Amino acid sequence: MKIIAYLIIFLEGGALLSFELMAAKMYTPHVGSTLYVWTSILTLTLISLAISYRLSQFFIDKKKWGIVPILLLIAGLYILLLVFTRNEILSLTYQMELKAASIFTGIILLFVPILCMGITSPMISAKLATLEQTSDCQNVGNSAGIIYGIGTLSGVVLTLLSLFVLMPRIGVNFVIVILAFMLISSGVLSYFLIKKTA
Repeated sequence: MKIIAYLIIFLEGGALLSFELMAAKMYTPHVGSTLYVWTSILTLTLISLAISYRLSQFFIDKKKWGIVPILLLIAGLYILLLVFTRNEILSLTYQMELKAASIFTGIILLFVPILCMGITSPMISAKLATLEQTSDCQNVGNSAGIIYGIGTLSGVVLTLLSLFVLMPRIGVNFVIVILAFMLISSGVLSYFLIKKTA
């Protein structure tokens, strides 16, 4: 079970950070790559993560484990849909002032998928703790540390791979499609993890 959980986190963590930087590439044709753009990307990422961490606590308290595969599928399908619809949606920014356009673009591109992805790590960490049937703080801390370590490491590795290897060869759209399928795969894996441990 732990290996499946670690694989889910590896895929989700890698997709989260990689998508954040791919979103910056999606911004550029519409609002450029100014300080406002990077401020909106970082701000909306952190807001989405803060809300997702709070929501994850609610789902953990209610033992709503089944929400994890649903949210990962939503995140994957959402960013896949962006590949085909973002230019039409983001063309709305052409009449906006730059600051407003940067925030609007961030909300459209980042809020939903990062909110959905951000719920995953806390919930998988809590699920592993319940599987180990431990209330020992050290064991819970070890589990959380491993989960967040895997997610962070995969984010670094897959972001470097996406930006330095894949994007120059296959372009932004295909990288986003790969990230979408990583999220969909992690959603399917999390469904089986939850089914097996129910």
